[in-house]
Amino acid sequence: MFKRMKSNYNPFLRRLEVEYDFQDGNGTVSRKNAVESLAKELNKQADRIIPVYLKGSFGAKDLKGLFYVYDDVNLAKMHIKKYLWFRMLPKEERKKVYDEMRKKKVEKK
Repeated sequence: MFKRMKSNYNPFLRRLEVEYDFQDGNGTVSRKNAVESLAKELNKQADRIIPVYLKGSFGAKDLKGLFYVYDDVNLAKMHIKKYLWFRMLPKEERKKVYDEMRKKKVEKK
């Protein structure tokens, strides 16, 4: 169960910035699950929704999350930093990408 706390459309960056509260979600909701549930609610494609953060607090079961919903995927790629894209990858793919980046750094030296 989740509910929308804030919603703001940023016309300059052409994105919707939404904040949600996931009730009893601390420790059980993953980034992928959160994006999929928001995609269903907002009727958007999952690749256009970027989870910026999911924060839980000690002693509370609620989880707060900030998400950016872009109109265009190419805009998201221009505005969002690389580490946020890496967070959305599965662990196996993330490890492969990091290994390739390390190899490139070693080859440059």
